[in-house]
Amino acid sequence: MSNPSEIVFGHTVEGLLLALKGRLDGPLRAKLKDAGLDLDRKLEPAYPNAIWQRVLQISATELFPGVSMNEAQWQLGERFVSGYFETNMGRALQTVLKLLGPARALERTSRNLASGSNFLHVDVERVADTDYRIKVSEGGTYPEFIGSICHHATLTTGVKGLTTVVEARQGRAATYRVRW
Repeated sequence: MSNPSEIVFGHTVEGLLLALKGRLDGPLRAKLKDAGLDLDRKLEPAYPNAIWQRVLQISATELFPGVSMNEAQWQLGERFVSGYFETNMGRALQTVLKLLGPARALERTSRNLASGSNFLHVDVERVADTDYRIKVSEGGTYPEFIGSICHHATLTTGVKGLTTVVEARQGRAATYRVRW
């Protein structure tokens, strides 16, 4: 399980809430409050990773019933990217990604993902011109969420034929392969 000193910053949580627009009334709101995210209060500057992981699981279950949790997390990651791009930090990032193109955008993945928390470490390896391996220290309970974030953020560059898969898991770490 996650270390109590590991935190996810409020702007990351804000991005998720924007992705959940229209779904935050009713049962989801109560479930998020029970998990430690009280939407009747102002967002905190940061939340423990343990709360973040529970919020992701609850959100994926609520939004995408009837599919595997892995698939639900992938779909939640796609919605998260859209929501995050509505935040101030996300708008700035989206502008930069569009200018960089896929290779340079992926090479900045460590900086981009690390801005959301105080514990995520990312190594980006260029295997070939259009083939990258991304190693993340904390892939989460379901690594598809981070894989989807990498995939959908990279799509912002206009790249065609992008594929992103979870290549391996070891404990909390996950490795993704991104190709086009």
